[in-house]
Amino acid sequence: MTTTEYLDHAIAVAEEMLLAPAAPRSSDKDRLADYVKSVGRPEPAAEPQQAFAEQLTHLAKLLGALGMKTLSLNVAGMTLRHMEISEADHEVYASAVWNELGALFAEHGELERSRLVLCRALSGAKRGDGVPERGRILANLGAVSLRMGDIADADVWAGKALRELDTYWGEEDREARMTADWVLLEVARAHEDIGRLNAAMDQFDRSADGVIRLKGGDHPTAIAARRALATAKFETAAASHDVERSEHQLGEMEIVKLNASALLGARHRETIVAQAALAVAEFDAASGGSGSLLRRQRAVCLLETAEEMAVEVLGRGHAQTLAIREALAHLRVATVQQDDLPYLIDHTYTPQENDLRNEAKRAAIDTEDNVIRLIAHAGASYFLDDLDIFYWQIRKALQRGALFHVILSSPWNNLAIFMHHGTDSDRACENIVDRVKASDYYRKTYVPVIHSYLDLREEFPGQVELKVTPTDLSGSTLITSDVSFFEPYITTNPQHRTRRGLMVFEHRFRKDSKYYADSLDAFLTQWELTSTWKQFRTHEEKHKGRLRALLAAQSDDRLTKSDEEDGEEGAGDAGFRGGAGRRP
Repeated sequence: MTTTEYLDHAIAVAEEMLLAPAAPRSSDKDRLADYVKSVGRPEPAAEPQQAFAEQLTHLAKLLGALGMKTLSLNVAGMTLRHMEISEADHEVYASAVWNELGALFAEHGELERSRLVLCRALSGAKRGDGVPERGRILANLGAVSLRMGDIADADVWAGKALRELDTYWGEEDREARMTADWVLLEVARAHEDIGRLNAAMDQFDRSADGVIRLKGGDHPTAIAARRALATAKFETAAASHDVERSEHQLGEMEIVKLNASALLGARHRETIVAQAALAVAEFDAASGGSGSLLRRQRAVCLLETAEEMAVEVLGRGHAQTLAIREALAHLRVATVQQDDLPYLIDHTYTPQENDLRNEAKRAAIDTEDNVIRLIAHAGASYFLDDLDIFYWQIRKALQRGALFHVILSSPWNNLAIFMHHGTDSDRACENIVDRVKASDYYRKTYVPVIHSYLDLREEFPGQVELKVTPTDLSGSTLITSDVSFFEPYITTNPQHRTRRGLMVFEHRFRKDSKYYADSLDAFLTQWELTSTWKQFRTHEEKHKGRLRALLAAQSDDRLTKSDEEDGEEGAGDAGFRGGAGRRP
């Protein structure tokens, strides 16, 4: 059987399963998975390539609709690799094919890959072709940017999409226009601009109505549109303190959620999103009155259920799951006492996920407008621009007006004794300070970090403050208003604690975790008791003296231990001889 025949069989089986009245059985899914595995990666020279790529994309969509998310994403990835290889030296695929694949990655929550594929689609979509493909691609780019949190980019893409779509008008363009209007509606919500929000709601209402009439009220897109419109109307009413209208729109949101559950099923993504939106609105509506606390607690429970379903159906790393998880953290913190917060670990990064860890930290810094707190051995990743890790994110945060509070280890802390590997204890005690100064850690990290701190403090007066602790730190901690990261140090060598990737693991906690609360308390305690940079500089010679004294004490301990061992050997020999002398 050829590759094409396997693909045709896989699509036929998937369509049959999707149209079947009963849920697909495990045996049916196994049979479909076998067909998919047999498809393999097509040859770049296979003909017709565009039709094959379209079929692969269609199969991936069918697999996603059947709940076979991993297999669907695998097929999408295989399709992308095939298309990239095929177009290595010349254009092969129409922009519509790239657009469909980009939209598919977005469905799976693979937003960065989706944006890259959509940009590739846009570069191949030529103006004046008589087909408004550019408008569709631009609308999708706006939606993906919005879900990634890039509000400004989403606004630009959506505006371009509408201008492009105004050039062409037809039935097939309604969904793209609604997507662009939807993005502008969400942008207005993010900016909390009531005037712009009212205008965006009116425009979205008109475009959504056209799509609903075209697709039918039971289509997932129609339900999603109604949910978005009801949510926006609720927020507008709440902003104007119109309690009666707010409660009415809350009822509309509940109807949307019930319809989604009845028409699409409790495990459908739109049902989960509708339940999450309802929970957040219920929480916001429960302000004042004797029953407000109970109502808020019920809203938290409703959102917890939505989060559990999202993890189960969409996956823990899906963009929609992360958005629901973030909303849950806000609600939980507002209703649960700090001591009663659960010990939640949002994610654990391993050394193989160092890039993902760094991206997560950059995202946390990028969204912080209040205080960024850091505990670290040296802080090179945050202060040294040549490393290009977090320095530029810190600068942008300072430009936004955020504060940066940092606690670093003194170079003369107790860990510095591990730099000594000599045998002359007296000379080592005198030279330990010179040994530290000659180390790569001191010359290439500590000194440049201090220079960078002083430069930032001068450029952003009152926003950057550094404190220095004379004791060894057991790990690095980054804390923002919404999330914290903790990485333990496994090495006692100061040289290995800086200018390196992740060596052990790193935990991420959201603010509704007891770990977050404990991390923040620990930071605030150290911040209160630790020396400022100016105080440390004033008494730095004393810190050096303490390091010499510590190494001298350690050397004395080692000499004393050696003497004791010699004494024990002598005592053992004497005892043996004494025993021999008592023989008859």
